[in-house]
Amino acid sequence: MNLRMAFQLQGDVVTNEVSTAKYTVLTFVPVNLFEQFLRVANLYFLLMAILQLIPGLSPTSWFTTVAPLVFVLAVNAIKEGYDDVHRHRNDNQVNNRKVILLSQQGDVDQQQEVTWKDVVAGDLLKVRADEEVPADLLLLSSPDPDNLCYVETANLDGETNLKIKLYVFDGYAESAKVGKQPLDINNLLLRGSVLRKTEWVIGVALNVGKDSKIVRNMTKAPRKVTQLERNMNVLVFVQFTALVVFCAVLAGLDQWWAARHSAPSWWYLQSQNVYPELPPGVAAFFISFLRFLILLSNMIPISLYVSLEVVKVFQCTLLLNSDRQMYHRDTDTPFVCRTTTLNEELGQVQYVLSDKTGTLTQNVMGFVWASVGGVLYGQHASEDKRLAGMPANTPHSIALDDGVQKALCFRQDKSDKNRQPQPALLDFLTNLAVCNTVVPSVNPDGSLLYQASSPDEEALVQGAAYLGHRLVSRTTEQVKVDIRGALHTYDILATLEFNSDRKRMSIIVRTPQDRLMLFCKGADSIILSRLAAGEPGVETVKQHLDEMAHAGYRTLLVAQRELSREEYEQWEADYSAAQVSMVDREGRMAAEQERIERGLHLAGATAVEDKLQDGVPECLQALAAAGIKVWVLTGDKVETAISIAYSCRLFTEDMGLVEFREAELAGAVGEDDQHPNVGVIQQVLAKKLAEVRQQNKLMQVVEGHTNCGIVIEGGALHYALHKACQDALMDLCKECRAVVCCRVTPKQKAEVTGMVKQKAQAITLGIGDGANDVGMIRSAHIGVGISGREGRAAVLASDFSFAQFRYLSRLLLLHGRWSFLRNREVVLYSFYKNWAYVMVYVYLQFVAGFSAVPIFTTLMISSFNMIFTACPIVAYAVLEQDMHVKTVLANPASYAVTRTATRGGFFWLFFLWIVAGTWHSLPVYFLPWYTLTTPDRNGLAQDLSGVGTAVFIALTFAVAFKLCLRTHSWNWITHLVYWLSLALLFPFVYVVSILWPSTSISGVADMAGTGAWLFTNPVFWLTTLVGAPAIALLPDIAVMLFRRYLRPDLVTLLQEAEVLEAVADLATHRRQTHGAGGFLNANNLEAMHQQRRGSDSANDDSPAAQLARSSRGVGRGAAAPAAAGVGSAGGAVPSLEMGALAMTADAQLHISKG
Repeated sequence: MNLRMAFQLQGDVVTNEVSTAKYTVLTFVPVNLFEQFLRVANLYFLLMAILQLIPGLSPTSWFTTVAPLVFVLAVNAIKEGYDDVHRHRNDNQVNNRKVILLSQQGDVDQQQEVTWKDVVAGDLLKVRADEEVPADLLLLSSPDPDNLCYVETANLDGETNLKIKLYVFDGYAESAKVGKQPLDINNLLLRGSVLRKTEWVIGVALNVGKDSKIVRNMTKAPRKVTQLERNMNVLVFVQFTALVVFCAVLAGLDQWWAARHSAPSWWYLQSQNVYPELPPGVAAFFISFLRFLILLSNMIPISLYVSLEVVKVFQCTLLLNSDRQMYHRDTDTPFVCRTTTLNEELGQVQYVLSDKTGTLTQNVMGFVWASVGGVLYGQHASEDKRLAGMPANTPHSIALDDGVQKALCFRQDKSDKNRQPQPALLDFLTNLAVCNTVVPSVNPDGSLLYQASSPDEEALVQGAAYLGHRLVSRTTEQVKVDIRGALHTYDILATLEFNSDRKRMSIIVRTPQDRLMLFCKGADSIILSRLAAGEPGVETVKQHLDEMAHAGYRTLLVAQRELSREEYEQWEADYSAAQVSMVDREGRMAAEQERIERGLHLAGATAVEDKLQDGVPECLQALAAAGIKVWVLTGDKVETAISIAYSCRLFTEDMGLVEFREAELAGAVGEDDQHPNVGVIQQVLAKKLAEVRQQNKLMQVVEGHTNCGIVIEGGALHYALHKACQDALMDLCKECRAVVCCRVTPKQKAEVTGMVKQKAQAITLGIGDGANDVGMIRSAHIGVGISGREGRAAVLASDFSFAQFRYLSRLLLLHGRWSFLRNREVVLYSFYKNWAYVMVYVYLQFVAGFSAVPIFTTLMISSFNMIFTACPIVAYAVLEQDMHVKTVLANPASYAVTRTATRGGFFWLFFLWIVAGTWHSLPVYFLPWYTLTTPDRNGLAQDLSGVGTAVFIALTFAVAFKLCLRTHSWNWITHLVYWLSLALLFPFVYVVSILWPSTSISGVADMAGTGAWLFTNPVFWLTTLVGAPAIALLPDIAVMLFRRYLRPDLVTLLQEAEVLEAVADLATHRRQTHGAGGFLNANNLEAMHQQRRGSDSANDDSPAAQLARSSRGVGRGAAAPAAAGVGSAGGAVPSLEMGALAMTADAQLHISKG
């Protein structure tokens, strides 16, 4: 019986076909519609459409609701369908890849190519070099003498280094000859990994298709909902409540009016006493209520959700992804939006939680110092000491140290030519060359390239190679090291790998001298606790570790011990039993590892330097000036983290510093980790809080502010994160300007992030570059991945990704701020214009007997939200800039406008917009109504459709001019969209008014001749296009001028400074041209700005370059009318020449005008 048959007998056949698509041809329409109608707004308008289809009930045509609803649903369906087509194409490409299937027919071995989707469990497969593994395979054979193969797991964990090992896998193989053999991480090839440096492998398919590890781990990322969306949902409920109240009141008035006009003298108003005209009563009230519900249904804007989605997509593709200032040329890494739902959340970040290594630092490690035999090497490195074979400017400066070269006898004077290398240093370097997981590969030029999952390991191995201990090859059985020209082979007996819980790695080898040695390296706290009693030199090494940490270096301790054969054989038997155990395998293996890693002898300590990325200090200063608190979560020891914090200016010399160490919680240890002494923890936290406040008091810090930082050790954090202590911990951290957590695990990073979200009730951003940062990135409101040297795991888990930490300030302070302001305006404006629209209907009812008669015709109702008012707000949301790019970046305090925006403040703004909508609706209704319904000298007056058309035009102009007043950035695209939307009104009205009787579209007959009559009537032009919008917007202009000149805020003053600088540029230009140049145009002024300060365009020659440049082009809109006459107001305003303003979010700006 072959393997395929054996596997199939165990249960149902699972194919290897994988589908990531969401829909099929048959399910697309029903599933997509079902998901869309899960949105309350869509369900609401579906209900309105159904009500409109009831004969005799609706006062308006079903088209007025169905057409906009179909448009909204179609836009979303097209977007979903487009995405799913790409998923289907990718699935088909993967499922139809080829792989070789090995089989046997009789005594004949056969090889045939089959598609991936035809593979089932039990198939014997042959995978060739550079091919992806099609299923989870149990490795059986390879051309390597040791049956070894190399794989790249970038598709799984984002890491590009080659690995001999893979993922945790529990199992064993049993045969009559050798009994049970453990199947572990070295035996499994996971689907998606790529075979490298190996001609072929043969394996049996264990898990296929949806059972494979990569597919089972394809969990859908949680949907993150922004604060603006939550507020928007509340507004929908508020508006619906208002709608119900309006409908109930109007229905009641309808009953009152009908009862009052029921006398026989009003015979022409009498009801027919049949549906839908019923006499006053409960049934008539209910019908009237439904009619008003349909009539006023646009109180909730149907286009809001789709408009916001379109806006966010445009912002991501045209602005964020195309911003060349966030493109890293050296690595060819652009900025990438991995989601389009969180744009405005970037403008409200209050806490940034950051990894250190590879995020703040370059993750380019250099082996710089070493402590061996009581001597600290590396402090006297010099480039003129470079040895043969070493590249210039190597980061591994330990090899350039004169002391280490003399200790290894690379440089000898005549007097000491017989001196031998220091044995302790030789053992130390041998340990570094052997105890690692680095895989050497040979370059085409014959040189060695080290592939390492950890940059620290790569640095230590490379540094040891420069010092004469060169790792040559590694298999699962052997390590070969070239030591000063002689090849030494070490047989690997066991490898105890590093993980975040162990914080150490050990390897047991048989040396060329037939000794059994355990080599170990790890965190200082871990290794020190496992040294033999009375180990000499420990205090000296501790002093050296402190020096390394204060210099900002990453440290490790290196240890070893010789094993007796009896001890090893007994341990090996117990460890092998633990490896094949199917019950608590991990626990049993950990216990055996702990047993053998005891009684170690200290070999030395290493110091690895990781330099800061460019621009990190400036970025952190900008974030602090914007009022954003930065927490750094790192696995480094306390002293190293403090040194880096000072280097990147997270901590400054004038700050107070409080340390929270694990030793201070010695009394908190309970029966187990789950039940610590909470009272002791809270007392220590209260003591630390008092210490922070005392330091602020001694520094005379203003109450409500702080100038203190805190460093929390991982052990202390472990206890402080207890649920009962999190409030006290958060209170302590809130009192500090910056927080650094050291020796933290990936789990603790996620826990800290979750605590800040829950306890501070603030928007958090997590940023990191490695797989150990994924939990933190996913836990934060916004996750940012750095494309670094630790693979793409963080990027794959993130919402936004880029290459350098310094881009974060631009992302938040510029794009985040703008996105919040723009998108908030989209929401408020949408509710405002629909409120004004609905109020016009309400006013009409008071002169129409509360009969639910519409004032607009069918085509007008359908086009108001979908055509005439939709495009301008989208253009605003993409192009609006309240200040120039350089002004925003030079004044981080302006970020406080969005960072401190609260839900209460949002609802207050909504109330003001509703008040404005109510006022605007009054003149746009009453002025056309009472001027156009007044009979002319011929005794003729306009009918309802004609007056309704005039009101519609006046309303559209009023809400459009309102948006114009809110616009600061004017460019040709803005002008085109705004004015074209208004200009289309006139041909639209004229064409509709001449369609009858050639078409029977609802409402066309009512408008017959309306266009010609209105457009030839001077009263229409005076009242509708001039009088109504002017009266409507007069209070807006008054309030705007009052706030600009009498109650200016920071943004207003910065805008004014831009205008003043533009005037100064104009004067300079006129002096240079001796007054002959005329007025300065926008292009010349922009060129002057760039010549004087250097170009800093948001999107220099990107697809959105014209948008960014044009939005600086012709002034600052109605909000800064002076700018329109002088060209661009967009030069940089470097903190308005006031350093304090740019450095603190709490600063106030005072300008004396005179």
